[in-house]
Amino acid sequence: MSLLQGCRFALNGLLWRWRQMPASDPRDDLDCLPLALVRLDEAGRMSRLSNGWERLSGHRCGDCLSRRHVDFIHIEDQPHWNQALEALRTGQSERVFVLRYLTHAGELRWVEVRLCRQHQGFLASLADVSAQIPGHRRLEASHRSLNNLLDGLPMMVYRCRNNRDWTMEYVSAGCLALTGYSVERLVDNRSLTYNSLIHVADREHVWQEIQRALRTRQRFTIEYRLVGADAHPKAVQERGCGIYSDAGEVLGLEGVVMEQARTVRQSGR
Repeated sequence: MSLLQGCRFALNGLLWRWRQMPASDPRDDLDCLPLALVRLDEAGRMSRLSNGWERLSGHRCGDCLSRRHVDFIHIEDQPHWNQALEALRTGQSERVFVLRYLTHAGELRWVEVRLCRQHQGFLASLADVSAQIPGHRRLEASHRSLNNLLDGLPMMVYRCRNNRDWTMEYVSAGCLALTGYSVERLVDNRSLTYNSLIHVADREHVWQEIQRALRTRQRFTIEYRLVGADAHPKAVQERGCGIYSDAGEVLGLEGVVMEQARTVRQSGR
């Protein structure tokens, strides 16, 4: 047996052991493993997490229970996760693949995922393999430099999902000056949604204009009113574009929102 086969054999044994443990078992010494173990329900929502999840993602385990696991995966890799779940639902026994995850601090992690079926749900082991990815250190340094640059700009740089809440997956530190709310409050709809900050009379206009741009794969520029923490409407301009899969599916949006010096035209809205 090769070393790699031996490691996989040992890992499978540990996964089997964790799979048999009830979620409330206080003897869960597998938390010391240098990987994350995740139990998911049929819909892909996390129902149990080992302490390795917190070390890997930077998110507290208790804050992530009942949340969709796919929401922590880089938006371009989310289709691979969804395809793996569907493959297991239709009879495959196990999938092993590498995905990119975004940590709570906005850093990128390459993770080897081993996903298998378990009763009415799934079980996954997640191992950080970033150090094995060629050029990872250079990319990591570039990512930090880009974050520092974005955080110093007088605007909010964002990446979000294309839903009615405009669920934010990333926002730069400029969100505080623009909205009065911190990054922590805006990302993943933790305490409010970005849509709730858009003036109620402008929300449908914003939605329709962005959907029109996505259908034609065009960049968009749109003006509307934003109501921040001080409760005063602020005229802003948003410039962005869609993020698409190879199959043309809309994965999300990315762009910038900046304050306007002039008043947004009302145009009957």
